[in-house]
Amino acid sequence: MRPAPFIVLVFSGLGLIAIALGLAFGWAVLNAEGTQALQGTVLIGAAGLVLFLFALAGSWALIQLRILKPIDTLTREVQTLSHARTLRPIDLPEGHMTGALGTSLQDLIAKFIEARTARQDAIDAALERGDTYKRRLETILLDLSEGVIVCNLDNRVLLYNQAAMRILDRPESLGLGRRLFALFERDEILKALAELTEKQRADTTRKLRITRTVDCKRLDGGETRDAQLALICSDEVETEGYVLTFAPDAASLEDADTSLPPRPEFYDFDLFKCPPDRDVMEIPLREIRYVVFDTETTGLRPSEGDELISIGAVRIVNNRMVSGETFEQLIHPGKKIPKASIRFHGITDEHVKGKPKAHAVLPQFHRFCGRAVLVAHNAAFDMKFLELKEKASGVSFTNPVLDVLLLSAFLHDHTDDHSLAATAERFGVNVSDRHTALGDAMTTGAILLAMLGPLQQRGVVTLGDALDVSSRQVKIRKMQAQF
Repeated sequence: MRPAPFIVLVFSGLGLIAIALGLAFGWAVLNAEGTQALQGTVLIGAAGLVLFLFALAGSWALIQLRILKPIDTLTREVQTLSHARTLRPIDLPEGHMTGALGTSLQDLIAKFIEARTARQDAIDAALERGDTYKRRLETILLDLSEGVIVCNLDNRVLLYNQAAMRILDRPESLGLGRRLFALFERDEILKALAELTEKQRADTTRKLRITRTVDCKRLDGGETRDAQLALICSDEVETEGYVLTFAPDAASLEDADTSLPPRPEFYDFDLFKCPPDRDVMEIPLREIRYVVFDTETTGLRPSEGDELISIGAVRIVNNRMVSGETFEQLIHPGKKIPKASIRFHGITDEHVKGKPKAHAVLPQFHRFCGRAVLVAHNAAFDMKFLELKEKASGVSFTNPVLDVLLLSAFLHDHTDDHSLAATAERFGVNVSDRHTALGDAMTTGAILLAMLGPLQQRGVVTLGDALDVSSRQVKIRKMQAQF
């Protein structure tokens, strides 16, 4: 006989004994004669009560451990796997008494994932057939020597090409979904937009292409550039957005063949529908612009002199990771890198030789982040290094921060393993370039995107919701650390 059913029989027997003793107690009281007889019946009744309470408590503990907790675990696992891209075994505690329920649910989820994959393949095929225009446009933009930046009426960047990156000397503040005015001063551009809009309204034929030269003055100290500004119009809407075109210079033309990957993800026309700013705490998690980052360091004690040696980051815009918008920089720590740390991340003193120090890199990273929500795994560790460099770098990271580790602890409270590798495995995320800052940032970003569905199922819809549950997890983990 298996141990769990045997324990059930034991507690059930104790319960029956308690009931029998209780009945005997009642009969004895009714027929008791004299003081000694009454004392005996009281003892019998007390023994029966103790046995009954013991059996009740034991039965409840057994039900909680073997049935209720495994069912709660099954619920969490089903919520996670229903949004995962790949199937994995359901992780149930040993000795559970749910029988074949876990296996049956896994079979059901496998069929669900198969059906969802087939549906997605059909959607992808349909998009592929209708994607000819976008591919042609992308090819044209990649081949253009002129730099192109397309914005919507909210002045957010919808598209930019490689030439724009080269001509503007790869500004960290240029990115999909970010405001153009994080890069350029607004006054000249807004004035030109107002003038072109008036001219466009006066053109009843809608046949004139009205443009104007505008001075684009950089906020980051970069060189001011002239650009041609033109409105984007359609038959339904007078103005949908505008285009800035930058003429190439000799340096950018010479650099054209060696600068960037051949097909970066630098376009996203869905951002034409970008909502206006509102209280950031009320924004749904799926609509937020994130910068997911990771650091590599000389050690694990930032307050005791350990230093940054690498930062890697990637942007998430419109609910997808934009692989063409990354930040990756080695940093000279100003000290020898310990061998123990080198074995972990593989970065040696030779790798960081001649690289800038943290106080020079962090302003660039700050511009890359802008006002995005920052995301990291075990974020408090990484943020501590940034905080200690505020005075030296002159920048402060006041962005909202989400910690994937805390969100994992909320979603999967049935396990204590919330390492990056274990969390990635639970969500079906492939891990690559482990222990490199950019590689770990990409893995963390993929985990965050996989979490959004299960979080929504648990009622965590907005940034405020996510920060609330993260705060509760911090308190729980502090309490657990005391025991």
